[in-house]
Amino acid sequence: MAPTSANSSTQQQQQQQQHQSHPLEQVTFRMNNAFGKSICQPGWYWDQQTPFTDYDIFYVLSGSGTMQLGEEKFQLQRKSCLIMRPGDLPKATQHPNDRLTVLFMHFRIEGPPSWENSSLPFPRFTVVENAFQTETILYQLLEVNEFPLLLSELEFDCLMKRFIITLIRQQPDNRDRAFTSKQLLTIRQIKTYIRERGGIGIDWNELAGSVGMSTQYVSRLFKSSTGSTLKQYVAKTKMEHAQEMLAQTGMSLTEIAEYLGYSDLFAFSKSFKLAYGLAPSDYAAHIRQPIGLPTAPRPKPPADS
Repeated sequence: MAPTSANSSTQQQQQQQQHQSHPLEQVTFRMNNAFGKSICQPGWYWDQQTPFTDYDIFYVLSGSGTMQLGEEKFQLQRKSCLIMRPGDLPKATQHPNDRLTVLFMHFRIEGPPSWENSSLPFPRFTVVENAFQTETILYQLLEVNEFPLLLSELEFDCLMKRFIITLIRQQPDNRDRAFTSKQLLTIRQIKTYIRERGGIGIDWNELAGSVGMSTQYVSRLFKSSTGSTLKQYVAKTKMEHAQEMLAQTGMSLTEIAEYLGYSDLFAFSKSFKLAYGLAPSDYAAHIRQPIGLPTAPRPKPPADS
């Protein structure tokens, strides 16, 4: 049966929407010379006196603090990602008992004459959910900067666009509009409950009780909002926790598997490889290697008290 003119019109509109150009397609990302990993020392703070002339990714590997950009103030924590812009004068501090370790990378953007810097193709601030994916791309970008090879400019542009896309996808989307503020708060509480425990030893009845709802309702609400089941989210959180333990502790694979509640090392390795595409031993060997990158410019020492 041939489609009606109304159906054809709808299909054409959908196709046009799918092919609408995104600002990200109109720009090219270029490498700059300042990049690396910085372990902030006691007393560190940042008080930029000269406005930025380029862009800078500031990604928190560990620690906590605050970042002031004009009238905007951001709370820094593990997995926070800030993108600073030309004209910014960042002012940052760290918690004295939770010092910052960050990845940073300056870059430039080239676009058509009609493109304006005010229409930036990326979010300003994101607390990423998938640290493994985000940090893998960032380390690849740092390697391209440090060891430029054939087609490195193209590779950098492609990696940057992939990185920005991961940030865009984690911003609030239209799906949230289908839920009330109370339901969205409940979903955030559920995620917090699971993440605070690293996905370990989750009791479904206790989880539901913490938000004052039945287990059946919590399960349906979470699936309809996030697209994932509670079990999938718990497994994902546990794997991210495993990734952090491999990167930041000296525990053996057997100790980590036992801590996370796996029956044996084989079960843990199988789950990790299914989630990330490589064995936990391979990931640990890669992530624990020093990257040998330049350190951040030294901030001014704190004023004498």
